Amino acid sequence: MGINVELNDGTTASEEGDVTADAVVAEINITPLTDVFLVLLIIFMVTSTALVEHEVASRAGMKVVLPKANAAGPVSQRRSDPVLTVTRNNELYLGARKLEATNLEAEIRKALTEAGSDVLLIRGDKNVLLGSAVDIMSVAKKAGAAKIAILTAPNK
Repeated sequence: MGINVELNDGTTASEEGDVTADAVVAEINITPLTDVFLVLLIIFMVTSTALVEHEVASRAGMKVVLPKANAAGPVSQRRSDPVLTVTRNNELYLGARKLEATNLEAEIRKALTEAGSDVLLIRGDKNVLLGSAVDIMSVAKKAGAAKIAILTAPNK
């Protein structure tokens, strides 16, 4: 009880495998190729998101709760402008580097010189006392910061 199949070139092949080499029609299966592309796309999306988050975290220093403000205008921040972060516990970070208050003026001067900027951006937790903020701004002025911007969160 054999089955004969007629091929495109008019020859016949039986169930036992009498197919000639030139009668085989090859088709490309794109399903595995599509799977590989989707996996690569997912990997790219995850790594690019992680890189962006890492870049933002390294520039911003520690996480703080920014005060909210309605009237604050946009700050034209360049990538090179140094960012000084003041946490709730009055810890100071310049970028991701922790600073001591005794070295603050020298570190700000060094960061401004390296960045080639005269703008210092201050990110302060909303619970930082006004006296601490004023002290930091006066040290920044002594260090050569011509402009000081205090970063705030938009009021929603």
